[in-house]
Amino acid sequence: MSAPVLPAASPAPTGFRDLATRFARWNHRRTLLIVVFALLALLPVLYPSPYTLATVLFYIPWYLAMAQSWNISGGFSGQLSFGHWGLLGVGAYTSAIFAVTYGWNVVSAMAMAAVVTFLLGLLIGYVGSALRGPYFAIATLAAAALIQLVVLNWKAVTLGSLGFPIFYILLSPSDLYYGALALGAIATAMVYLISRSRIGLAFEAVRENEDLATATGIYARGYKALAFGLSGAIMGPVGGLYAFASHYIDPTSAFNLLYNLQIILMVVVGGRGKVLGPIVAAVVFAWVFEVALTSFNVYNYLITGVVIFAAVLLVPRGIFGFRGIPKALQF
Repeated sequence: MSAPVLPAASPAPTGFRDLATRFARWNHRRTLLIVVFALLALLPVLYPSPYTLATVLFYIPWYLAMAQSWNISGGFSGQLSFGHWGLLGVGAYTSAIFAVTYGWNVVSAMAMAAVVTFLLGLLIGYVGSALRGPYFAIATLAAAALIQLVVLNWKAVTLGSLGFPIFYILLSPSDLYYGALALGAIATAMVYLISRSRIGLAFEAVRENEDLATATGIYARGYKALAFGLSGAIMGPVGGLYAFASHYIDPTSAFNLLYNLQIILMVVVGGRGKVLGPIVAAVVFAWVFEVALTSFNVYNYLITGVVIFAAVLLVPRGIFGFRGIPKALQF
């Protein structure tokens, strides 16, 4: 007598299999990001010199946070912004004014800067959302220049061309570094969550074909404003940290177009709409820019422009867009 044949186990529902697969992939990518930031957190231990921390290492997470900020608007929603230097300057002045004039602590002042630049980003994104491509880029450039002009002439609050001193607020180089690293981690977490959310899909739909996205029911103007607002919310505290690290700001140093060009380069090389690529590009180029600043200060704009032009031609999909790169890194 033959043994009874047991019924075959029914396969798990497709939905559960897909959910398990997505969770495994998410966990793997999350672990990779944690490892990257853990390594960055060890840099002050490996290079404890206060001079190295203040002059080179600080700018690695600082540029990283700015690059991820631009990545939200320029990478996901496709808004080529040349106005982020204006948001950076507003964040620097907002943080300095609330910390020095009103006596707020550093964290609260930077949080207020995030609120101000978020609202300003929403306004710029909404008003400029009717424009596309180079027209939007020119509009954001003009908006940043207008903001700089307001700061220069609002002498009762900003002290105008005299500059705004922040001498008595002293933060150690390690505090500045880990503050920048925290902002970089928050910005990266925002980019990662956006890349895996419906909001991110809406951003990408608007980037690829705004008319088609609108036809399918996506409120393109609102999503573009939201992307610019979220991007601005990161630039505010980043600007505040720059002010506290510099101890003195004026309308020229706080509003610097070169920073805008540099973060565009980082996102283009790292990959627009990617999470890991801009981190790697920021780590590499932060060091390159500091070397260029100290050795070739006169040619900073020229060097940055040439590198951007070469990057657009040679790596249009970013450094992880080449064939043969493991898919685990292409996110």
